[in-house]
Amino acid sequence: MINRIALIGLGYLGKIHLKLLFENAEWRLVGVYDIDKNLTRQLAEHYNVKPFGSLYEAIEHSEVLDIVTPSNTHFDIARQAIMAGKHLFIEKPITPTSKEAEILNNLAKENGVCVQVGHVERFNPAFIAAKPYFRNPRFIEAHRLSQYTVRGTDVSVVTDLMMHDIDLLLSIVKDPIKEVQASGATLVSGSPDIVNARIAFFNGTVANLTASRLSFKNIRKFRVFSEDNFASVNLLDKITEVIRIQNAGIHSKNLILDTGKSVPKKEVVFEHPIVLPTNAIKEELRTFYAAINSNKIPPVSIEDAITSLKVAEEIEKLVS
Repeated sequence: MINRIALIGLGYLGKIHLKLLFENAEWRLVGVYDIDKNLTRQLAEHYNVKPFGSLYEAIEHSEVLDIVTPSNTHFDIARQAIMAGKHLFIEKPITPTSKEAEILNNLAKENGVCVQVGHVERFNPAFIAAKPYFRNPRFIEAHRLSQYTVRGTDVSVVTDLMMHDIDLLLSIVKDPIKEVQASGATLVSGSPDIVNARIAFFNGTVANLTASRLSFKNIRKFRVFSEDNFASVNLLDKITEVIRIQNAGIHSKNLILDTGKSVPKKEVVFEHPIVLPTNAIKEELRTFYAAINSNKIPPVSIEDAITSLKVAEEIEKLVS
């Protein structure tokens, strides 16, 4: 059983991973490493784990690495770990460029290691509750708006925020992309801060994605319009609502729409799927453990991450 894991990176998200790994009975957290040696020592003492003095030491003493460092460091850290035969959980974006991600993918295959990428919204309980209603989607709309923080501004808002919704979109619509259009504005950070993208697929599905890190409040909403229903997913508040349209019966008690003499009346049915109180990061780490020990492809593979990254790169080219 493979469970000896080392955590690399102790920033905001790294601390969350640290707490969840420490509380998880499946994982054996052997130690932590960050370039901030004082922080490494303090947190290692608090959680009673080993403070690694280098990345090399962390790799040597573990079977698995959890990489939660700035994205511009992912490639070098992951490459060293994969070459040493270590399994990896690596936060999104997997690397700054799809070319680097493809190199890691080839190395992972050559060295027989499992790599899962941290596209955490796949594990959002509100999204999971809505998935059964995504039947042949025709139009998808996403708004991901965030109040400004310095964290994440080393990359564009596409890679930082919109990437989540690109991944969700591509997990739903498996058809090839026909066309991408995008516009955006750079106001504060030196890279695009507000971006809107329209993605059309060959099967006729169209998606409209908007991301901003200059909002007055945080919003994370994902809406899917299918042939017979509309699913609204509030990813921030973990609420899922579904509006279903069906032919009205004689004894229908829901809202009735009279669409004309030659067309049957329609009944509007409101549904509120149960959203389980799960922790998305905890769930992705659990599924990563299961993938390693069952020798299966993880829920979010390198190939998934590469596909999303290539779409993000195309959008960035259009708004640069």
